[in-house]
Amino acid sequence: MPLKSDKCVLFSGDLDFIALSFARMRLLGRQLPTDAITGNMDEDCRMQFLKRYEFYFEQLKTKELAE
Repeated sequence: MPLKSDKCVLFSGDLDFIALSFARMRLLGRQLPTDAITGNMDEDCRMQFLKRYEFYFEQLKTKELAE
């Protein structure tokens, strides 16, 4: 399902892939400025990305703690 707004069109799969990739990097200790990552996104895309990014980070962190 595409996320559409005036300034960006992203497919949710693409957004998920990007969010998951950055969440993995964060889990490995790499400091990532979310403002830089989302700088060219409009507000709708930015909010969706940040929501998925935090979801994946928490999911990965929980998985790592369980192992």
